[in-house]
Amino acid sequence: MKILVTGGNGQLGNALKEILKNEEVLFTDTGEMDITKPEMVEEVFSQFKPDWLFHGAAYTNVDGCEVNKDVCTLVNDRGTEILANACKKYNIKMIYISTDYVFDGTATKPIKPDAKPNPVSVYGATKLAGEKHTLRVEGYVLRTSWVYGDGKNFVRTMLELAEKYSELSVVSDQLGRPTAAIDLAKAIYDVAKKEPEVGIYHVTGDGPVISWADFAKKIYEIAGKKTKVNFVTTKQYYEGKDMSQIATRPAYSALDLAKTKDADLYLANWEESLKTYLT
Repeated sequence: MKILVTGGNGQLGNALKEILKNEEVLFTDTGEMDITKPEMVEEVFSQFKPDWLFHGAAYTNVDGCEVNKDVCTLVNDRGTEILANACKKYNIKMIYISTDYVFDGTATKPIKPDAKPNPVSVYGATKLAGEKHTLRVEGYVLRTSWVYGDGKNFVRTMLELAEKYSELSVVSDQLGRPTAAIDLAKAIYDVAKKEPEVGIYHVTGDGPVISWADFAKKIYEIAGKKTKVNFVTTKQYYEGKDMSQIATRPAYSALDLAKTKDADLYLANWEESLKTYLT
Protein backbone atom coordinates (compact mmCIF):
# COMPACT_ATOMS: atom_id res chain seq x y z
CA MET A 1 0.00 0.00 0.00
CA LYS A 2 1.07 3.62 -0.60
CA ILE A 3 0.95 5.74 2.56
CA LEU A 4 1.29 9.48 3.08
CA VAL A 5 2.32 10.49 6.59
CA THR A 6 2.03 13.99 8.07
CA GLY A 7 4.13 14.92 11.10
CA GLY A 8 6.93 12.77 9.73
CA ASN A 9 9.62 14.23 12.00
CA GLY A 10 7.65 13.90 15.24
CA GLN A 11 7.67 11.09 17.80
CA LEU A 12 4.92 9.20 16.00
CA GLY A 13 6.46 9.86 12.58
CA ASN A 14 9.77 8.41 13.74
CA ALA A 15 7.98 5.33 15.11
CA LEU A 16 6.10 4.89 11.82
CA LYS A 17 9.41 4.94 9.94
CA GLU A 18 10.33 1.83 11.89
CA ILE A 19 6.97 0.09 11.39
CA LEU A 20 6.37 0.91 7.72
CA LYS A 21 9.73 -0.22 6.33
CA ASN A 22 8.12 -2.61 3.86
CA GLU A 23 5.57 -0.14 2.47
CA GLU A 24 5.85 2.70 -0.03
CA VAL A 25 5.67 5.73 2.24
CA LEU A 26 6.06 9.47 1.82
CA PHE A 27 6.88 11.13 5.14
CA THR A 28 6.09 14.84 5.17
CA ASP A 29 6.51 17.71 7.56
CA THR A 30 5.96 21.43 7.08
CA GLY A 31 8.85 21.70 4.61
CA GLU A 32 7.50 19.04 2.26
CA MET A 33 3.78 19.78 2.67
CA ASP A 34 2.32 22.63 4.71
CA ILE A 35 -1.12 21.20 5.58
CA THR A 36 -2.55 24.72 5.98
CA LYS A 37 -1.93 25.47 2.29
CA PRO A 38 -4.43 23.75 -0.04
CA GLU A 39 -2.21 24.18 -3.09
CA MET A 40 0.70 22.32 -1.44
CA VAL A 41 -1.61 19.54 -0.28
CA GLU A 42 -3.12 19.26 -3.76
CA GLU A 43 0.31 19.01 -5.37
CA VAL A 44 1.52 16.23 -3.05
CA PHE A 45 -1.71 14.23 -3.23
CA SER A 46 -1.97 14.44 -7.01
CA GLN A 47 1.66 13.44 -7.57
CA PHE A 48 2.08 10.70 -4.93
CA LYS A 49 -1.44 9.26 -5.17
CA PRO A 50 -1.51 7.49 -1.77
CA ASP A 51 -3.96 4.79 -0.72
CA TRP A 52 -3.86 5.97 2.90
CA LEU A 53 -3.22 9.18 4.82
CA PHE A 54 -1.83 8.78 8.35
CA HIS A 55 -2.38 12.27 9.76
CA GLY A 56 -0.20 12.80 12.83
CA ALA A 57 0.79 16.45 12.32
CA ALA A 58 -0.59 18.87 14.91
CA TYR A 59 0.14 21.92 17.02
CA THR A 60 0.61 20.00 20.28
CA ASN A 61 1.93 22.65 22.69
CA VAL A 62 -1.12 22.61 24.97
CA ASP A 63 -0.24 25.82 26.81
CA GLY A 64 1.00 27.43 23.60
CA CYS A 65 -2.44 26.89 22.07
CA GLU A 66 -3.97 29.14 24.73
CA VAL A 67 -1.60 31.94 23.72
CA ASN A 68 -1.51 31.23 19.97
CA LYS A 69 -5.13 30.29 19.40
CA ASP A 70 -5.15 31.36 15.74
CA VAL A 71 -2.12 29.24 14.85
CA CYS A 72 -3.45 26.26 16.79
CA THR A 73 -6.82 26.54 15.03
CA LEU A 74 -5.20 26.94 11.62
CA VAL A 75 -3.10 23.78 12.00
CA ASN A 76 -5.36 21.44 13.97
CA ASP A 77 -8.74 22.48 12.59
CA ARG A 78 -8.26 24.06 9.14
CA GLY A 79 -5.25 21.90 8.26
CA THR A 80 -7.18 18.73 8.97
CA GLU A 81 -10.15 20.03 6.98
CA ILE A 82 -7.91 20.63 3.97
CA LEU A 83 -6.48 17.11 4.23
CA ALA A 84 -9.93 15.56 4.66
CA ASN A 85 -11.17 17.36 1.56
CA ALA A 86 -8.19 16.07 -0.42
CA CYS A 87 -8.83 12.52 0.81
CA LYS A 88 -12.42 12.75 -0.35
CA LYS A 89 -11.42 14.15 -3.74
CA TYR A 90 -8.84 11.43 -4.42
CA ASN A 91 -10.70 8.59 -2.64
CA ILE A 92 -7.96 8.13 -0.02
CA LYS A 93 -8.57 6.43 3.33
CA MET A 94 -7.72 8.64 6.30
CA ILE A 95 -6.49 7.93 9.83
CA TYR A 96 -6.43 10.93 12.17
CA ILE A 97 -4.60 10.92 15.50
CA SER A 98 -6.61 12.66 18.20
CA THR A 99 -6.32 13.05 21.95
CA ASP A 100 -7.84 12.40 25.36
CA TYR A 101 -8.00 16.20 25.69
CA VAL A 102 -11.31 16.23 23.80
CA PHE A 103 -12.87 15.30 27.17
CA ASP A 104 -13.35 17.52 30.23
CA GLY A 105 -11.92 15.15 32.83
CA THR A 106 -15.07 14.68 34.90
CA ALA A 107 -15.30 10.94 34.18
CA THR A 108 -14.62 8.44 36.95
CA LYS A 109 -14.00 5.35 34.80
CA PRO A 110 -12.35 4.74 31.40
CA ILE A 111 -14.10 6.78 28.71
CA LYS A 112 -15.77 4.98 25.81
CA PRO A 113 -15.31 6.16 22.20
CA ASP A 114 -18.98 7.18 21.93
CA ALA A 115 -18.90 9.35 25.08
CA LYS A 116 -19.77 13.00 24.44
CA PRO A 117 -16.64 15.18 24.10
CA ASN A 118 -16.37 18.43 26.03
CA PRO A 119 -12.90 19.97 25.64
CA VAL A 120 -11.73 22.46 28.27
CA SER A 121 -8.75 23.85 26.33
CA VAL A 122 -8.08 25.40 22.93
CA TYR A 123 -5.94 22.40 22.04
CA GLY A 124 -8.74 19.97 22.88
CA ALA A 125 -11.31 22.02 20.97
CA THR A 126 -9.19 22.21 17.81
CA LYS A 127 -8.44 18.48 17.91
CA LEU A 128 -12.16 17.75 18.27
CA ALA A 129 -12.77 19.90 15.18
CA GLY A 130 -10.25 17.73 13.35
CA GLU A 131 -12.16 14.62 14.42
CA LYS A 132 -15.33 15.99 12.86
CA HIS A 133 -13.59 16.70 9.54
CA THR A 134 -12.22 13.14 9.53
CA LEU A 135 -15.52 11.46 10.32
CA ARG A 136 -17.23 13.57 7.65
CA VAL A 137 -15.13 11.80 5.00
CA GLU A 138 -15.60 8.40 6.66
CA GLY A 139 -12.09 8.29 8.08
CA TYR A 140 -10.75 6.70 11.26
CA VAL A 141 -10.16 8.68 14.47
CA LEU A 142 -7.61 7.19 16.87
CA ARG A 143 -7.54 8.93 20.25
CA THR A 144 -4.43 8.47 22.34
CA SER A 145 -2.75 9.95 25.43
CA TRP A 146 0.59 10.65 27.13
CA VAL A 147 2.69 9.68 24.10
CA TYR A 148 6.44 9.19 24.41
CA GLY A 149 8.98 8.07 21.81
CA ASP A 150 11.92 9.43 19.85
CA GLY A 151 11.75 13.13 20.73
CA LYS A 152 10.98 15.49 23.59
CA ASN A 153 8.60 13.81 26.04
CA PHE A 154 7.75 13.27 29.70
CA VAL A 155 9.97 10.20 30.12
CA ARG A 156 13.07 11.92 28.78
CA THR A 157 12.32 15.06 30.78
CA MET A 158 12.06 13.04 34.01
CA LEU A 159 15.38 11.31 33.29
CA GLU A 160 17.09 14.62 32.55
CA LEU A 161 15.72 16.19 35.75
CA ALA A 162 16.92 13.17 37.76
CA GLU A 163 20.48 14.12 36.84
CA LYS A 164 20.01 17.57 38.40
CA TYR A 165 17.71 17.08 41.39
CA SER A 166 17.37 14.55 44.20
CA GLU A 167 13.61 15.09 44.41
CA LEU A 168 10.83 16.44 42.18
CA SER A 169 7.20 17.49 42.57
CA VAL A 170 4.87 15.87 40.03
CA VAL A 171 1.10 16.24 39.61
CA SER A 172 -0.88 13.39 41.17
CA ASP A 173 -4.49 14.41 40.44
CA GLN A 174 -4.43 14.01 36.64
CA LEU A 175 -5.13 10.39 35.74
CA GLY A 176 -4.69 8.50 32.48
CA ARG A 177 -2.46 5.97 30.73
CA PRO A 178 0.90 6.39 28.93
CA THR A 179 1.39 5.31 25.31
CA ALA A 180 4.63 4.33 23.60
CA ALA A 181 4.78 5.90 20.13
CA ILE A 182 5.89 2.56 18.67
CA ASP A 183 2.72 0.89 20.02
CA LEU A 184 0.53 3.63 18.55
CA ALA A 185 2.32 3.23 15.21
CA LYS A 186 1.60 -0.52 15.23
CA ALA A 187 -2.08 0.14 15.94
CA ILE A 188 -2.31 2.63 13.07
CA TYR A 189 -0.75 0.12 10.69
CA ASP A 190 -3.20 -2.51 11.97
CA VAL A 191 -6.14 -0.27 11.06
CA ALA A 192 -4.84 0.07 7.51
CA LYS A 193 -4.29 -3.67 7.16
CA LYS A 194 -7.52 -4.86 8.81
CA GLU A 195 -9.88 -2.00 7.94
CA PRO A 196 -12.31 -2.37 10.84
CA GLU A 197 -15.61 -0.50 10.87
CA VAL A 198 -15.00 3.21 10.28
CA GLY A 199 -15.24 5.40 13.37
CA ILE A 200 -13.48 6.29 16.62
CA TYR A 201 -11.04 3.97 18.39
CA HIS A 202 -9.03 4.49 21.56
CA VAL A 203 -5.36 3.51 21.48
CA THR A 204 -3.29 3.94 24.64
CA GLY A 205 -1.13 1.68 26.75
CA ASP A 206 -3.20 -1.02 28.42
CA GLY A 207 -3.01 -1.65 32.15
CA PRO A 208 -3.78 0.28 35.34
CA VAL A 209 -4.86 3.93 35.28
CA ILE A 210 -2.15 6.08 36.87
CA SER A 211 -1.22 9.69 37.65
CA TRP A 212 1.72 11.62 36.22
CA ALA A 213 3.40 11.23 39.61
CA ASP A 214 2.89 7.45 39.48
CA PHE A 215 4.35 7.49 35.97
CA ALA A 216 7.44 9.42 37.11
CA LYS A 217 7.92 7.03 40.03
CA LYS A 218 7.72 4.01 37.71
CA ILE A 219 10.22 5.60 35.30
CA TYR A 220 12.74 6.02 38.12
CA GLU A 221 12.06 2.53 39.45
CA ILE A 222 12.75 0.89 36.07
CA ALA A 223 15.72 3.17 35.29
CA GLY A 224 17.28 2.56 38.70
CA LYS A 225 17.17 6.21 39.76
CA LYS A 226 16.90 7.22 43.41
CA THR A 227 15.12 10.51 42.72
CA LYS A 228 12.24 11.07 45.14
CA VAL A 229 8.85 11.94 43.62
CA ASN A 230 6.66 14.27 45.69
CA PHE A 231 2.96 13.89 44.87
CA VAL A 232 1.28 17.31 44.53
CA THR A 233 -2.07 18.58 43.27
CA THR A 234 -2.35 20.57 40.06
CA LYS A 235 -3.20 23.64 42.16
CA GLN A 236 -0.06 23.20 44.24
CA TYR A 237 2.10 22.64 41.17
CA TYR A 238 0.99 25.87 39.49
CA GLU A 239 0.90 28.00 42.64
CA GLY A 240 2.27 31.47 41.99
CA LYS A 241 2.22 31.09 38.19
CA ASP A 242 0.26 33.14 35.64
CA MET A 243 -2.67 30.82 34.95
CA SER A 244 -3.91 32.91 32.02
CA GLN A 245 -1.33 31.17 29.83
CA ILE A 246 -1.82 27.68 31.31
CA ALA A 247 -4.36 25.36 29.67
CA THR A 248 -6.84 23.45 31.80
CA ARG A 249 -5.98 19.74 31.84
CA PRO A 250 -8.61 17.02 32.22
CA ALA A 251 -8.35 15.48 35.69
CA TYR A 252 -9.37 12.05 34.42
CA SER A 253 -8.77 11.02 30.83
CA ALA A 254 -8.19 7.27 30.82
CA LEU A 255 -9.69 5.86 27.62
CA ASP A 256 -11.73 2.66 27.38
CA LEU A 257 -9.98 0.15 25.09
CA ALA A 258 -12.75 -2.46 24.69
CA LYS A 259 -13.75 -1.47 21.14
CA THR A 260 -10.10 -1.53 20.07
CA LYS A 261 -9.64 -5.00 21.55
CA ASP A 262 -12.81 -6.23 19.84
CA ALA A 263 -11.39 -5.02 16.50
CA ASP A 264 -8.16 -6.92 17.27
CA LEU A 265 -6.02 -3.83 16.86
CA TYR A 266 -2.56 -3.72 18.43
CA LEU A 267 -2.38 -2.81 22.11
CA ALA A 268 0.42 -3.30 24.65
CA ASN A 269 0.72 -3.06 28.42
CA TRP A 270 2.13 0.39 29.19
CA GLU A 271 4.49 -0.88 31.91
CA GLU A 272 6.03 -3.51 29.62
CA SER A 273 6.42 -0.93 26.85
CA LEU A 274 8.07 1.49 29.27
CA LYS A 275 10.57 -1.20 30.29
CA THR A 276 11.40 -1.83 26.64
CA TYR A 277 11.80 1.91 25.98
CA LEU A 278 14.10 2.43 28.97
CA THR A 279 16.26 -0.63 28.36
